[in-house]
Amino acid sequence: MLKKVNILNIFMYLVFIIILGRLYYLQVINHDYYLNKLDSLNSKEVLGDSMPRGKIYDTNGVLLVDNTLVNTIYYKKIDGITTKEEIDLAYLVKDYLDLDYSKLTKSYLKDFYILTHEEEINKRITDIEYDSYKRRKITFNEYYKIKKNKVTDEDLSIYTEEDKKAIYLYYLMNNGYSYDDKIIKEYATDLEFAFFSESNFKLSGFNTKYTYDRLYLYDDTLKSVFGKTGSITSENKDYYLDKGYSLNDTVGLTNLEYIYDDYLKGEKEVYKVLNDEKILVKDGKVGNDLYLSIDINIQKMVDEILEKEIKLAKKSINTKYFDRSYVTISDPNNGGVLAISGKMYQEGGVYDYNVGAITDTMVSGSVVKGASILVGYNEGVLKIGEFTMDECIKLKATPKKCSIYNMGYINDLDALKKSSNVYQFKIALKVGGVNYRYDQAAYINDTAFKTYRDYFAKFGLGVKTGIDLQNESSGYKGSGEDAGLLMNLSIGQYDTYTNIELNQYIATLANGKNRYKLNLVREIKNKDEVINTYEPVILNTLDIDSKYIDRVKKGLKLVITEGTGYGYIDLSKNASGKTGTSETFVDSNQDGVYETESISTAFVAYYPSDNPKYALSISTPNISYVNNSSSYIYPFNKLVIRKITDNLN
Repeated sequence: MLKKVNILNIFMYLVFIIILGRLYYLQVINHDYYLNKLDSLNSKEVLGDSMPRGKIYDTNGVLLVDNTLVNTIYYKKIDGITTKEEIDLAYLVKDYLDLDYSKLTKSYLKDFYILTHEEEINKRITDIEYDSYKRRKITFNEYYKIKKNKVTDEDLSIYTEEDKKAIYLYYLMNNGYSYDDKIIKEYATDLEFAFFSESNFKLSGFNTKYTYDRLYLYDDTLKSVFGKTGSITSENKDYYLDKGYSLNDTVGLTNLEYIYDDYLKGEKEVYKVLNDEKILVKDGKVGNDLYLSIDINIQKMVDEILEKEIKLAKKSINTKYFDRSYVTISDPNNGGVLAISGKMYQEGGVYDYNVGAITDTMVSGSVVKGASILVGYNEGVLKIGEFTMDECIKLKATPKKCSIYNMGYINDLDALKKSSNVYQFKIALKVGGVNYRYDQAAYINDTAFKTYRDYFAKFGLGVKTGIDLQNESSGYKGSGEDAGLLMNLSIGQYDTYTNIELNQYIATLANGKNRYKLNLVREIKNKDEVINTYEPVILNTLDIDSKYIDRVKKGLKLVITEGTGYGYIDLSKNASGKTGTSETFVDSNQDGVYETESISTAFVAYYPSDNPKYALSISTPNISYVNNSSSYIYPFNKLVIRKITDNLN
């Protein structure tokens, strides 16, 4: 018995030692850890309001996009407030706010009716419908949709216009997560802002604050390129929430604002709420600034010339279906875009349509002949200086294909200078493995189209340029592959290209070596601290003998000095370039059928020829059309390019 008592005493002693040791561990050794843990349980971190987005500057540091303060009225749900109290509050507040109540949808009205007449709606649910929900044969959303369908137009007829104002306000008060500030109205009037600032103590949850919106220093110039900002959409809600955003945050929605949103967005202040006291634990930070390659002086100059010339062109004959044109200027040595302009004529006015330079495509005509003739050289079917007879090509069972006139016996330089189609046709047939005979059938090999398109892609034709904008198109490739279509491809009369592709093409020819990714953002800074500098990105290097490149460049210079491009650019600029004219079609009566034959034109150039500083491209769809009374083609590209280059220092 005594032995058992001793064992029990020893056991109790050990337990006591363990408890003392544990208490010492908790209260002494790990004191700070558990104190912090207790603190965290009694407090929570909250984020402050959004900080201003970063600004956008041009290449010379000229401010293009700034921020402006906006009078904003918001609602923050108060703990413990009931649905009835919120509805009463909406009825009280509606008369003090001028809102766009037209945004109230029938769906919102039905939601409100279900909320306030739940018992009545539940009576309309059948036993089968309710049983399906209880047995989880249908989801809550599906069950709620059934409820919504039970609400009739007669039910909704009880709501007056005043009711609808309160219902819309109630929707705004509850749209999103309960803990978020709900933006009720931005750009509130000074009177509204003052009222809610002074009366917020009696308007439970309503308050005011300053938010930020974009301010464009040059009005609509480049606005579509900068892109839009706005609220997080339902489609990308999860993406932003995962990145730590709040649903009421302003984010970049399109183009530069979207692509560089991680840099442009500011960092919010972080507060710790402890015993109802808000303590700042981390300062907020404004967003980083973008510095573009764009030169706003060049951009404005191009925009003004393009707008003026479009208005003049519409007063000329034969421009009935002409309504737009695009110009891009870049640095051929690094891919930096200096100006990207698009203008559209609509209902008597001319509007910015910059993004059309990367989205709209057209068959661009003979501008591609610089690349096309390089196919012949590099594939070994054409020799430098080789002569051939410019005469109409006739394949069996097809119409003749000719140059604009019979040019006689010409060489490769003449072919570029005069823009011979036949010279390119004969190269294309040889690349296709055809031994041409007049009026004989011609069957090309399986690789001919791929060969041409692969070479064109080396210069940026038929592929994306990589520009830092959304929705860039690479153009459209024709699906048919026969000898006649191959000849069309060789003179730019088959596949379609964007204006920005034409620019990358001529820029690659200009430097003679590299196809650079086109880009708009040059540098990202936070005040004077450089966050990121974008070095030129080489997409591919030309694997074409430099002697062939030099030969083509010699031909492109002749285009400007004595060929089809004479007069486009003052000879003192020492420029090289290529004109292009293509046969296109328009839907003249808006019936979905493109039945009216039109003429589209393009032009590409670079200068100075020996040390290129600028690469230019212009695309002008449907400048004229084919009709019985006139064949006149308005010289739009020539007029525009001459004015631009005369003013481009």
